[in-house]
Amino acid sequence: MIRSLWSIRVALICVLTCGVSIAAQAQGHGAKQWDEAMKWYSSANFDKAIEILAPMADDVSVDKKIRKNVLLALGRSYVAKGDKKQATDAMIKLLELEPPIIEPDPDTEAPPLLKVYYEARKTKSGTLQVEQRPDPGIKTIAILDFKNRSVDDKDKYDPLEKGFAELMIDQLNGSVDLKVIERERIQWILEEIGMENDPTKFDQSSAVRIGKQLGVHTILLGSFIKVKNNMKLLARLVKVETSEILATEQADGKADDFFEIAENLSLKVAKKINATLTKAEIQKGNETKSLDAMMSYSEGLVMLEKGNYKGAYDKFMQALEMDPKYDKAKMKAESLKPLLG
Repeated sequence: MIRSLWSIRVALICVLTCGVSIAAQAQGHGAKQWDEAMKWYSSANFDKAIEILAPMADDVSVDKKIRKNVLLALGRSYVAKGDKKQATDAMIKLLELEPPIIEPDPDTEAPPLLKVYYEARKTKSGTLQVEQRPDPGIKTIAILDFKNRSVDDKDKYDPLEKGFAELMIDQLNGSVDLKVIERERIQWILEEIGMENDPTKFDQSSAVRIGKQLGVHTILLGSFIKVKNNMKLLARLVKVETSEILATEQADGKADDFFEIAENLSLKVAKKINATLTKAEIQKGNETKSLDAMMSYSEGLVMLEKGNYKGAYDKFMQALEMDPKYDKAKMKAESLKPLLG
């Protein structure tokens, strides 16, 4: 998945560079305009940022890689202003620069921008399905939200329905021969086809329907059970083409060891669908191993899907306080800053 070049340059959000600045990449062409646009963006003056970015986005003499980032920044600026139409137009122009396939990073982009990107993708392709990879060996899988079947404090742990799904998406994304669909795209698909994102309603037939809309090979239906200090994760793999159950897997242990439990389940799932995945690939990111931080992060995901960006931001920051190395919580919080006013 493409990581946007936006994470260090400005203090307002962490999604505006990636080690090497855009100015350096541009080798002088458009560097001054870019820096000025980012200055206005970082001070929340989105009109000024747009005034500079829009001509750059249409300038075919600007390097293609630079234009991609300019169009993403332009889309963010329009989203921050609440201008969905202009943001969508920016995303349509972005997709005109393919190939290769352009995929904004759901960890560093705010939900409204991702939605207009998916809508632009639908306009371009005429379908809801994910983009087909040139490598026929790449497998695709969608992981639906887990179902909470806990005995103790069930309501308290309901947010983990989203948290565990996202954790397994991140872990399985470590496989080089597996394309895992992001939760944000699944949520958008559910809204498009009029289905509620409720794991209690995700039976096998509805899962297959979602899988066909996405155009994936496999759907994972998961659940978890917490009893006292113990946690069990369960997964059912469904082949979309035939609707058959490929496998059922489970992993369990102490609740505080939830990351390792999910890791064991991810390794089992990868093996069942013949995808290569190692523990080293799973652990290459800075995911939290604090259950409290995971709970706060999951509560943030719940608020995010309800459009409560301030509440979601506070929960992500709370998760970051509990685990200062929790990269995903930091990126999610930073992506929301322009939407907070």
